[in-house]
This record gives sequence, structure tokens and C-alpha cells, in this order.
Amino acid sequence: MSEDGYVPYGWQFKDERISIKSAKGKSINCFGMITRDNQFEYATTYETINSNFIIEQIDRFSYGIKKNTVIVLDNASIHQSKPMRLMQDVWSKRQLFIFYLPPYSPHLKIIERLCKETKAR
Repeated sequence: MSEDGYVPYGWQFKDERISIKSAKGKSINCFGMITRDNQFEYATTYETINSNFIIEQIDRFSYGIKKNTVIVLDNASIHQSKPMRLMQDVWSKRQLFIFYLPPYSPHLKIIERLCKETKAR
């Protein structure tokens, strides 16, 4: 996949207009977690990301941790859902804890910068 167009060869007359109709592709949604030492865990889907998707990814991640780990989440409704809250007891037994940021504080979430760069490109 590339963001650059591919036109290996082409020509046109001076007064001729040529255009290539663009096609809309499927959106890819990504859920990612990044550590302070820049290790990145992510999962992508063509579907809408919902609470169940987040739970699956965090649950999968929880089996691989070896020490107390904190995941920092914003206050998005999918992060605050009842199933997410119920899973916190399960995860805490695996040494995984969820911390919710105060409202309106994306500057405290280190992955926001990566998301901004990715969307810009």
C-alpha cells in the first residue's frame, strides 16, 4: 500500500485534458498502544472499532505482560462501557490496570502525537 500515485508513463496533446477518476477504498481503523520507550502494539480492522474490539485487544495483550502494567485511556464511550469496567477485575489479576485520563486532556496521551502524524500523511 502506498500514499504515492503510480503513473509509469503517459502523454497528452497540449490542448487535451486527461483525468483519472479516483476510487474510494475501505477505511482501516487502528487501535494502538505505545509505551514510553516507543514499543508499539496495535490491531487494525475494516470494521468500526467498538468496546468488544478494544476488550479483545487488551485481553490478548494482558496475557503477555510480566510486571505491573498500566494502560492509559481517554474517556471515549467505548473505553467507559460496562463490559470494559467488568474486565478490569480480570485484568488486575494479571497485573494490568486501566487509568482514565481527566476529561479534555489529549496532551497527556502520548499516542495522540503518533495518530496525528499518521493521519497527516
